[in-house]
Amino acid sequence: MTTEAWTGTYESLPLGAAESCSQVIDGAAIDAFAQAIQSFNPLHMDGDWARANTQFPDRIAHGVMTAALMSKPMVQFCERFRVRTALLSSSAKYRKPVVAGDTITTTVRLAEKIDAKRLIRFAIESKNQRGEVVLTGEAVEKAL
Repeated sequence: MTTEAWTGTYESLPLGAAESCSQVIDGAAIDAFAQAIQSFNPLHMDGDWARANTQFPDRIAHGVMTAALMSKPMVQFCERFRVRTALLSSSAKYRKPVVAGDTITTTVRLAEKIDAKRLIRFAIESKNQRGEVVLTGEAVEKAL
């Protein structure tokens, strides 16, 4: 297997640069995620149960599923600037539920560079199709 040489550098990464991706979170996506993590709470799996027992209009996505959506725009950011990184940490606050059928747009923005350790910190925000913020957070990666 041949790995393409990436020529970007930590030093060339511009503060404030951002990358966004959108994804529909439908029932099939929730089912696949539930299967992958073996978490079958009826809040996530059964729309009738969610409507009867909660304030939600349908089943909702697992919070960690919404947080995982940060991965694609971070990868695309690194591809655009041709820099390899390794994820060290991430955190997320769930602001609103992601209901089955929502389209989530996640934006990562390079908020900080920590030169002494060659770390980059991304600010993360995810919004639904109505423009409502459903998640805020951050991720720290090490430039390799």
